[in-house]
Amino acid sequence: MKALKPAKEFNEEACTRCGLCFSECPVMDLPVKTAREEIRRLIAGEPTKQVLRKCASCFACDYICPEGCNPAELILQRWHEQYERKGLPLRARYFSPHEKLNFRTHVVSKMPAGERELIRSWADLSPAEEILYPGCNIITAPFVTRTKALEGMDIRGTLDYCCGETYYRMGLLEEVQKVARRLERFFKTLGVKRVNVLCTAGCNMFMNVLPSFGVDFDFEVRPYLPVILDKLEHGELAITNPLSGTATIHESCYGRHLGDEYMDVPRRILERIGLEVVEEKKHRNLSLCCGIAGGFPPDSGYHIKDLVTATLKSLQQARDTGADYTVGYCAGCLQMLTVGQKLLPIGPPVYHLLELLSRALGEEPAHPMKWRATAFLAGVLRYQAPLTLSWKKYRIPEIPVVPPSPEP
Repeated sequence: MKALKPAKEFNEEACTRCGLCFSECPVMDLPVKTAREEIRRLIAGEPTKQVLRKCASCFACDYICPEGCNPAELILQRWHEQYERKGLPLRARYFSPHEKLNFRTHVVSKMPAGERELIRSWADLSPAEEILYPGCNIITAPFVTRTKALEGMDIRGTLDYCCGETYYRMGLLEEVQKVARRLERFFKTLGVKRVNVLCTAGCNMFMNVLPSFGVDFDFEVRPYLPVILDKLEHGELAITNPLSGTATIHESCYGRHLGDEYMDVPRRILERIGLEVVEEKKHRNLSLCCGIAGGFPPDSGYHIKDLVTATLKSLQQARDTGADYTVGYCAGCLQMLTVGQKLLPIGPPVYHLLELLSRALGEEPAHPMKWRATAFLAGVLRYQAPLTLSWKKYRIPEIPVVPPSPEP
């Protein structure tokens, strides 16, 4: 069997061992001498002192590297090898997308009946030529889709059909391949010709990652935020209640993969609805993760301390802008930052871009994030925290191509 590799390969021949990848990393910010030693160790396959434990797999180093060597993919490869040898800490189980009980399924079980019914409607497997794929994070925050900005879109997808982004960013490449095969069957069942994607992580996975794992996605993948911007600019969506004030953008880690033009989109939407954008100190290609990736290293296995530390760094950076709003265009970022504010209420209130757009369109969107953040936090404390000190190891369960039938 051919050995699995990340979607891009590390170019060892072009690497000069300059260390810029880790000395300019927005997360690690290592001294140059240390950074050079760390990249040397990574290339040699030796244990590192910091990188393999502290990296957030945000891919910023791929854009920092002056030679285009893709050092992030070298880290993913080393994490993959480590997982093959040792597995993950048992505490990682609660964050595994395909466990029956995980941090998302727990929150879904606590949702109001109307939200649960909405996401049940998205599980429809009848034929459809064009759909909007919600992604796991939208499924845990389905209220953001209740806006005329998405009017007429046929939303299809369930938690069983996640894109595998978290597996990929942890270096769990066999699991990514299993997810790719499941998604290939899902989309062929629907017979889709175009898949619109709100989630930036999903866009990157469908466009740049999953096809390299041997699947045939014979449909167009279209990021949907640019479509919304186009509708605003051509008058198809009318601003009737312009907002005022300032907003800082919490960048999706995958925005940089889709380029500057894509990262301009949420900024232009905010300006269209009346808000002035104030940039965070680390933004665009050097932006910080919302916090979830603090737990991606296999040795972390979503350790609570790592998640909290990374999330609070992002909240502190947003606070330092003095903006009136923190705005994310990833529902996962919305959730992590809101949970962080439950622990330490700093920084401006956090909203999804669609929520503020909905308000500017004259709608009255719900913002039920306080109870949702409480539910996320309560689930972690109840189901994951007791596993934190366990020495037991965990491996991802088998992921069948066809998901098990849902319980009645």
